[in-house]
Amino acid sequence: MKRRVLAALFAVLVCTVAAVGQTASAPAVSADISSLAPPAHPASEAQIREYLALTHTIETAHQLIKDELHTSRTTSAAYLTPGFWDDMEAALMQIDLAQYFIPAFQKYFSEEDMAATIAFYKSPTGQRLLNAQPFIASVAKESLTAAGQQAGMEVGKKHAAEIESLMKQSQQKEPTIQVPNLSK
Repeated sequence: MKRRVLAALFAVLVCTVAAVGQTASAPAVSADISSLAPPAHPASEAQIREYLALTHTIETAHQLIKDELHTSRTTSAAYLTPGFWDDMEAALMQIDLAQYFIPAFQKYFSEEDMAATIAFYKSPTGQRLLNAQPFIASVAKESLTAAGQQAGMEVGKKHAAEIESLMKQSQQKEPTIQVPNLSK
């Protein structure tokens, strides 16, 4: 059970970090990446760290991790104590997330590419984009939340009889809770 809990928490971290760089307008990842051959002179670690700082990627990742942990905390089993979640948050916040981004950027960005990207984000247009992104995301989130709620209502109506039947079956059964031995 301990391994499942840790695996689930690791999955939360991975999903959170993966979501950091995505925006509503991000294109779908193409199955054919042959046009993105590794550069002869990959971006340097210093360049990538500068880019990550300019774009607030690490801060955003940390906030997403905290948000995911908050959700996990409120929906987890009672035997995962507040102390456990406090320690988990502290441990995750100590991870140098940049070290995981660096090899990925170096696989696709040359020194020249990263220099141009950094120059863009330092430009007035790049700064405007960085300043506007949280507001754009907020507006999009509101619209997407409404669309998601509408889709959920439609799917719920479609499966209402099935859900009601399964709920009745579930209520008739006596729940059994097994507390795992985490001391192993």
